[in-house]
Amino acid sequence: MKVVENGKETKSIAATFNEGNQLVKFGNESLTYDANGNRTSDGKYKYTWNERDQIVAITKQGESNAFATYKYDDDNRRIEKNVGGTVTRYFYDGDSINPLYETDGSGKVLRQYVYSTSGTRLAMKSQGQTVYYHYNPRGDVVAMTDQNREVVATYEYDAWGNVLKSDTKGIAAENPFGYAGYMYDKEIGMYYLMARYYNPEHGVFLSVDPDPGDSDDPVTQNGYTYADNNPVMKIDPDGHKAWKKKGKQIWYATKAGAKAWADSYLSIGKGLALGAGYYYGYATGKQDYKNKNKPVYNKAYVNKAARKAGLKVGLKAFGGFGLIEDAYVFGSASYKGYKKVYKNYR
Repeated sequence: MKVVENGKETKSIAATFNEGNQLVKFGNESLTYDANGNRTSDGKYKYTWNERDQIVAITKQGESNAFATYKYDDDNRRIEKNVGGTVTRYFYDGDSINPLYETDGSGKVLRQYVYSTSGTRLAMKSQGQTVYYHYNPRGDVVAMTDQNREVVATYEYDAWGNVLKSDTKGIAAENPFGYAGYMYDKEIGMYYLMARYYNPEHGVFLSVDPDPGDSDDPVTQNGYTYADNNPVMKIDPDGHKAWKKKGKQIWYATKAGAKAWADSYLSIGKGLALGAGYYYGYATGKQDYKNKNKPVYNKAYVNKAARKAGLKVGLKAFGGFGLIEDAYVFGSASYKGYKKVYKNYR
């Protein structure tokens, strides 16, 4: 395994897998598993699992007492984390995987989250303040802004989710969401993806996927790989199945959003609002043009028409909001585009 930083290979780590696709050696680390395929130890930790193949305790190597314990609900969602005596409890939006708020052990609300109607996490509230999420095209949280539109957090990640940069201040330091929008457990350096825990340093999950995968796609049958070993193009929101992010449409969305920001010196959120509308408009425009012009289909003309439609949708979503909060603009534009696309595809 090669480690690349700033486009240059800095070191190479030997990784060994057994016949069950389990990572058993990573550099100087030795890793072990139980009969169900759950990791029981590695170079840093020892893991305790329950009968439902969920991690319930993590102990540091060389110590006898667990420093982190976990509890789950009947839907396999984590509802409590206790790290060194500090308890965090999670409360979800119905049966979704999105937490609405978190409390401490006494029931005091620590953080609340705001979502768009399509499920995009828009903002976090804590200590009477609100900060807003800003994403790159793949869905990584790359920045946060406060109510004065000041940037209070910036983040950078490598392709596998290792945190390369995390500059935060104020309540933004409490934000647990990052790479691909996943919840990051900083104390163990891993992501909690609902069904399983993902270790970005190793690039694999700690437990085997209960889904056997697709019979015609060997990569999906591996059981431990993250994003089908293609983290640049795919994500895995719930730890069950990787799905692909659309590349070209996202590029046009980013381009349009960046141009709007540069031209008008607007906040990050408003630039992305135009980009979100552009993305969905692009998809709609391209399909509509192909449907109406099948005899004279030409890729260049289709893309041109699609970009035009995308810009129209983006501008419509963007216009008329004035100096409204960034998060609401972004969420509204995304949702309008979402509805427009699915109306045309159905």
